[in-house]
This record gives sequence, structure tokens and C-alpha cells, in this order.
Amino acid sequence: MDGWIETFTNLLQNPFFLILAVIFAVLIVFGVIKKLFKLAMIVLAAFVIYIAYLLWTGQDIPKSFDGIKDSVKETISRSKDNAEETKENIKDAAKQKAGEVAKEEFNEIIEDVKEKTGLDN
Repeated sequence: MDGWIETFTNLLQNPFFLILAVIFAVLIVFGVIKKLFKLAMIVLAAFVIYIAYLLWTGQDIPKSFDGIKDSVKETISRSKDNAEETKENIKDAAKQKAGEVAKEEFNEIIEDVKEKTGLDN
């Protein structure tokens, strides 16, 4: 373990390696700042889209942060309700279609059996 510490200390005493370490540190800090800037831009874009949505649907724009928070919760709640309703509608439609397909297949099988057994009326 002491060998690593000595090697690290010797590297930092050399001006070339010290400059190289500073450059790497600056690049890392720059990368982190760049990522944070991208995150801030994404959050800002989402906020602008949300305000545009409120204006498009004719809703009032909240005046305070608590109003925005409540409005977002309400919008998410309505979206969940709409998603549940859509899910139920899709389930019902799928069940109905499956029943129709099963009935058609059953009728075809019955017709095939009647033809093959000679029980055709």
C-alpha cells in the first residue's frame, strides 16, 4: 500500500505529471458541468412544453411553485385515469375480437367435421 502512495507522490512532484493531472481534473469538471447543463436544458424544455400544454388546453398558468406542483399532480392523475380507461377499452375490445375469432374457428371446425363424417344437413 505504501508503494502506491510513494508512486503517486513522486508522480505529483514531477511538473509534467502534475500538469497532466490538472488537465484531467479540468476535463472531468468540464464534463460534469456539461452534463449538468444538458440536464438543465432538458428540465427547461419540459417546463416550456408543460406551459404550452396548459395554454393549449385553456388552463390557467399557476402563479406559485405550489400551484405548479398541484397542477402537475392533477395532470398526472388525469393521465393515469385516461390510461386506465384506455387499457380497459383495449381489454374489452380484445376479448370481443377473441370471442368472434374463436366462434368463427369453432364454426369452421364444426363444418369440417360435418363434411368429413357425412352429417351435413
